[in-house]
Amino acid sequence: MLTTEFYRAPADCGLVRSGADVPRTPMRALREDIHDILVSAPVAEARRTRDPRPIHRALGEQGLLAPQWPEEYGGRGISQVAAAVLVEELAMHDVPDLLHTLTVQIVGSTLLNVASPAMKARHLPGFAAGTAFGCVLFSEPQAGSDLNILSTRAVSDGKGGYKLYGTKVHSLFARLADYGLCLARGEDDAFSLFLVPLAQPGVTIRQIPGMGDDAFHEVTLDGVAVTAEDVVGETGQGWAIVVKTLAFERTGLDYYVKALRWYRAAVERLEVHTDRLEAGQHDQIGLAKLNARLLAAGTLVRRVLTRLDRGELNEDEAAAAKWYTTELAAEVAWWAAELDGDRSMTLDDPEVDGVAHPLDAALREAPGMRISGGTAEMMLETLARLRLDSGAEVRP
Repeated sequence: MLTTEFYRAPADCGLVRSGADVPRTPMRALREDIHDILVSAPVAEARRTRDPRPIHRALGEQGLLAPQWPEEYGGRGISQVAAAVLVEELAMHDVPDLLHTLTVQIVGSTLLNVASPAMKARHLPGFAAGTAFGCVLFSEPQAGSDLNILSTRAVSDGKGGYKLYGTKVHSLFARLADYGLCLARGEDDAFSLFLVPLAQPGVTIRQIPGMGDDAFHEVTLDGVAVTAEDVVGETGQGWAIVVKTLAFERTGLDYYVKALRWYRAAVERLEVHTDRLEAGQHDQIGLAKLNARLLAAGTLVRRVLTRLDRGELNEDEAAAAKWYTTELAAEVAWWAAELDGDRSMTLDDPEVDGVAHPLDAALREAPGMRISGGTAEMMLETLARLRLDSGAEVRP
């Protein structure tokens, strides 16, 4: 007799082994430390309010919010592969994860790689402690996927600083962020990257209506003052830095653990519908295929994170990981929605204590994952441009 256990995906994302039969290695200890904090954290409240900052502070106090960063900046100095345990545990406990992605994996990682020592010392410890947060200010009303045409301007104030003028859109968690990583065009038409303090005159943040759990925001910059110390990297080198920043975002890790969480949630639902599973009313082959694809995605993510640890991650590998994991996440979400035909299992128990079930959230979140951070079509175009057109060998 088939049971849902037959279809369970591995508990470790293919990244770090876990389970009762695994010795208590440093990596298993790391997982348990994170788990112990999350089980006692106010997760339900964070999901209701979409404000995970108290959870971030609890993790930050133990050096677990950015464990892959050096100890001098509040981390533990571990590898990207090992630090993936944190992202997995956040997803498995249904903690809103995008603020961590923005603050640590995108804004913080960008600073860690290209900022001056003074800027790192000024900002990274706060990010790692969960006492300061960041968001991304790249996209504009007329410049979404093609940032080359953005119009936000950085105008010299004649005193070594700049005034920023422009409107940014589709910024997640801007309402909670202390800083925005902003790409702007200089008077010489070259791009520069700024870390903009958002609590100052000239900054207006407006929520954009949407169907996702985490709202987008429009951020208007009207003469917002920044100093030379707020420039990330070198002036005029913003575009090259952003290309690297997008690679940090495109490891596939966040999308993969979402797919894994949604798959598990659907399999858990099947535990009360095993009669239909045994009767063949659910696509058993489909279940097995998704399980296999999750294993493959875990292997891909591990490879990408390993190359990131070595400083070898390139644009085409990041694009491949982003494309594969977002497509998989969307497939899992739709498969879960169709498990019970017209009466989807996501409707059996849509809310608990006012918090949406993970599968309900999946239906609303999955489509946007194929767009954010670079559309699926752009990822395929990148692969074609960098791999096929280069004459490089393409291996399965």
